[in-house]
Amino acid sequence: MQDPSVQMELFNLGMKMEQPGGKAPEDLSKEVATKLVMESNDYAFDLFKKDFTEVLSKDPMIMPVLISSIAHDWVYKEHKWTEDQFKAALFEHKIYEDPNIAQHMQQKQMELMMMAQQMNPMMGMGGMPGGMPPPGGMPGGLPGGMPGGMPGGL
Repeated sequence: MQDPSVQMELFNLGMKMEQPGGKAPEDLSKEVATKLVMESNDYAFDLFKKDFTEVLSKDPMIMPVLISSIAHDWVYKEHKWTEDQFKAALFEHKIYEDPNIAQHMQQKQMELMMMAQQMNPMMGMGGMPGGMPPPGGMPGGLPGGMPGGMPGGL
Protein backbone atom coordinates (compact mmCIF):
# COMPACT_ATOMS: atom_id res chain seq x y z
CA MET A 1 0.00 0.00 0.00
CA GLN A 2 1.22 3.50 -0.70
CA ASP A 3 2.55 5.89 1.88
CA PRO A 4 -0.36 7.90 3.40
CA SER A 5 1.32 11.23 2.59
CA VAL A 6 1.61 10.18 -1.08
CA GLN A 7 -2.04 9.12 -1.05
CA MET A 8 -3.08 12.47 0.39
CA GLU A 9 -1.06 14.39 -2.20
CA LEU A 10 -2.61 12.38 -5.06
CA PHE A 11 -6.00 12.97 -3.52
CA ASN A 12 -5.41 16.73 -3.26
CA LEU A 13 -4.32 16.88 -6.91
CA GLY A 14 -7.46 15.07 -7.96
CA MET A 15 -9.57 17.34 -5.78
CA LYS A 16 -8.29 20.44 -7.55
CA MET A 17 -9.58 18.97 -10.80
CA GLU A 18 -13.02 18.46 -9.25
CA GLN A 19 -13.43 21.87 -7.62
CA PRO A 20 -16.94 23.23 -8.28
CA GLY A 21 -17.55 26.69 -9.68
CA GLY A 22 -20.15 27.95 -7.20
CA LYS A 23 -20.14 28.87 -3.54
CA ALA A 24 -21.51 26.76 -0.72
CA PRO A 25 -24.89 27.71 0.72
CA GLU A 26 -24.54 29.59 4.02
CA ASP A 27 -26.48 26.87 5.84
CA LEU A 28 -23.90 24.28 4.82
CA SER A 29 -21.34 25.10 7.49
CA LYS A 30 -18.07 23.28 8.10
CA GLU A 31 -19.65 21.33 10.96
CA VAL A 32 -22.66 20.29 8.85
CA ALA A 33 -20.49 19.34 5.86
CA THR A 34 -18.13 17.31 8.06
CA LYS A 35 -21.04 15.46 9.65
CA LEU A 36 -22.59 14.75 6.25
CA VAL A 37 -19.31 13.44 4.82
CA MET A 38 -19.00 10.95 7.66
CA GLU A 39 -22.66 9.89 7.63
CA SER A 40 -22.98 9.66 3.85
CA ASN A 41 -19.82 7.64 3.49
CA ASP A 42 -20.78 5.31 6.33
CA TYR A 43 -24.07 4.74 4.55
CA ALA A 44 -22.37 4.28 1.15
CA PHE A 45 -19.75 1.84 2.43
CA ASP A 46 -22.36 -0.19 4.33
CA LEU A 47 -24.63 -0.36 1.29
CA PHE A 48 -21.69 -1.28 -0.91
CA LYS A 49 -20.69 -4.11 1.43
CA LYS A 50 -24.27 -5.36 1.53
CA ASP A 51 -25.31 -5.06 -2.11
CA PHE A 52 -22.22 -4.62 -4.29
CA THR A 53 -19.55 -6.95 -2.91
CA GLU A 54 -19.73 -9.15 -5.99
CA VAL A 55 -18.96 -6.10 -8.13
CA LEU A 56 -15.77 -5.56 -6.14
CA SER A 57 -14.48 -9.01 -7.06
CA LYS A 58 -15.27 -8.47 -10.77
CA ASP A 59 -14.21 -4.83 -11.19
CA PRO A 60 -12.47 -3.33 -8.13
CA MET A 61 -11.90 0.00 -9.84
CA ILE A 62 -15.64 0.70 -9.91
CA MET A 63 -15.78 0.84 -6.11
CA PRO A 64 -14.88 4.54 -5.71
CA VAL A 65 -17.40 5.53 -8.38
CA LEU A 66 -20.20 3.58 -6.70
CA ILE A 67 -19.32 4.83 -3.22
CA SER A 68 -19.22 8.43 -4.41
CA SER A 69 -22.52 8.11 -6.25
CA ILE A 70 -24.27 6.40 -3.34
CA ALA A 71 -22.96 8.99 -0.87
CA HIS A 72 -24.04 11.96 -3.03
CA ASP A 73 -27.46 10.40 -3.53
CA TRP A 74 -27.81 9.98 0.23
CA VAL A 75 -26.88 13.63 0.90
CA TYR A 76 -29.49 14.79 -1.61
CA LYS A 77 -32.19 12.37 -0.46
CA GLU A 78 -31.72 13.02 3.26
CA HIS A 79 -30.75 16.72 3.24
CA LYS A 80 -31.68 18.14 -0.18
CA TRP A 81 -28.17 19.45 -0.88
CA THR A 82 -27.24 19.01 -4.54
CA GLU A 83 -23.89 17.54 -5.48
CA ASP A 84 -22.60 20.95 -6.57
CA GLN A 85 -23.73 22.62 -3.35
CA PHE A 86 -22.19 19.90 -1.24
CA LYS A 87 -18.92 19.87 -3.21
CA ALA A 88 -18.69 23.65 -2.84
CA ALA A 89 -18.99 23.30 0.94
CA LEU A 90 -16.38 20.53 1.00
CA PHE A 91 -13.93 22.78 -0.82
CA GLU A 92 -14.70 26.01 1.02
CA HIS A 93 -14.39 24.38 4.42
CA LYS A 94 -11.40 22.21 3.39
CA ILE A 95 -13.15 19.10 4.67
CA TYR A 96 -10.68 16.91 2.79
CA GLU A 97 -7.84 18.24 4.89
CA ASP A 98 -9.41 17.05 8.14
CA PRO A 99 -7.20 14.23 9.50
CA ASN A 100 -10.17 12.60 11.25
CA ILE A 101 -12.03 12.28 7.97
CA ALA A 102 -8.93 10.95 6.19
CA GLN A 103 -8.48 8.35 8.93
CA HIS A 104 -12.16 7.39 8.80
CA MET A 105 -12.03 6.93 5.02
CA GLN A 106 -8.82 4.93 5.20
CA GLN A 107 -10.42 2.63 7.77
CA LYS A 108 -13.44 2.07 5.49
CA GLN A 109 -11.20 1.40 2.51
CA MET A 110 -9.13 -1.12 4.47
CA GLU A 111 -12.33 -2.89 5.48
CA LEU A 112 -13.32 -3.21 1.82
CA MET A 113 -9.82 -4.32 0.87
CA MET A 114 -9.99 -7.10 3.43
CA MET A 115 -13.32 -8.20 1.96
CA ALA A 116 -11.92 -8.10 -1.56
CA GLN A 117 -8.86 -10.08 -0.53
CA GLN A 118 -11.04 -12.75 1.08
CA MET A 119 -13.03 -13.00 -2.15
CA ASN A 120 -9.96 -12.93 -4.39
CA PRO A 121 -6.59 -13.63 -2.71
CA MET A 122 -4.80 -12.37 -5.85
CA MET A 123 -5.76 -8.82 -4.84
CA GLY A 124 -3.51 -9.03 -1.81
CA MET A 125 -0.41 -7.07 -1.02
CA GLY A 126 0.95 -7.05 -4.55
CA GLY A 127 -1.87 -4.99 -5.94
CA MET A 128 -3.76 -5.78 -9.09
CA PRO A 129 -2.57 -6.93 -12.51
CA GLY A 130 -1.09 -4.19 -14.63
CA GLY A 131 0.61 -2.50 -11.69
CA MET A 132 -2.55 -0.77 -10.48
CA PRO A 133 -2.72 -0.36 -6.71
CA PRO A 134 -5.66 -2.02 -4.96
CA PRO A 135 -8.73 0.20 -4.34
CA GLY A 136 -7.87 0.68 -0.67
CA GLY A 137 -4.48 2.01 -1.70
CA MET A 138 -6.06 4.93 -3.50
CA PRO A 139 -7.55 8.00 -1.96
CA GLY A 140 -11.25 8.28 -2.35
CA GLY A 141 -14.58 7.61 -0.88
CA LEU A 142 -15.31 11.20 -0.09
CA PRO A 143 -18.13 12.93 -1.82
CA GLY A 144 -17.00 14.87 -4.84
CA GLY A 145 -13.75 12.98 -4.87
CA MET A 146 -11.25 12.55 -7.62
CA PRO A 147 -12.31 12.04 -11.22
CA GLY A 148 -14.26 8.86 -11.61
CA GLY A 149 -15.43 9.16 -8.04
CA MET A 150 -12.00 8.58 -6.55
CA PRO A 151 -13.11 10.83 -2.84
CA GLY A 152 -15.54 9.93 -2.21
CA GLY A 153 -16.57 8.67 -2.59
CA LEU A 154 -18.85 11.66 -2.37
